[in-house]
Amino acid sequence: MMADRFGPAPLIAVGSILVAVAFGLLGLTAPLHNVWFAVMPCIVLLGLGMGLVVSPLSTAVMTSVTDSDTGVASGVNNAVARVAGLMAVALLGVVVASVFEQALGSAAELPIFFGMAAPGLSPSEEAARLTATDAAFASVTYVTAVLSLVSAAIAWWTLERKPVKRAGSPATP
Repeated sequence: MMADRFGPAPLIAVGSILVAVAFGLLGLTAPLHNVWFAVMPCIVLLGLGMGLVVSPLSTAVMTSVTDSDTGVASGVNNAVARVAGLMAVALLGVVVASVFEQALGSAAELPIFFGMAAPGLSPSEEAARLTATDAAFASVTYVTAVLSLVSAAIAWWTLERKPVKRAGSPATP
């Protein structure tokens, strides 16, 4: 396993950086509205990044406690993950709502909602709705990208890193 060889820090840091890049690209490509050439590659990159993060993170949590405390560590790890997810959805919902309303400007008085097509809009109102939706979506992806970079830095500086053994170097006891 790579975490055994390198320690969890490099894998979590690199994975978090990949996640940050994926979210940044999602924000940049939002106006393209192209699933296959914009969204799908970003989601694949996001999946690769999360694949590097999740297993070493769980391993780091579980190996940081004694065997008798692994059940508690697992429970705390799961509870923290759930609460963090709930907080992220709530706080990023506030970001979406405020950016969407600001981007709509005077059209905010119309019955327009984030991401939902509204019947009866003029072409200019529909364009404003799409622009506001893209801006709100991009703002969330950029916030998430920054938080992923912060996670990478925290992982790098706080978790274990093992020295890479070069071929031909003597084994250490």
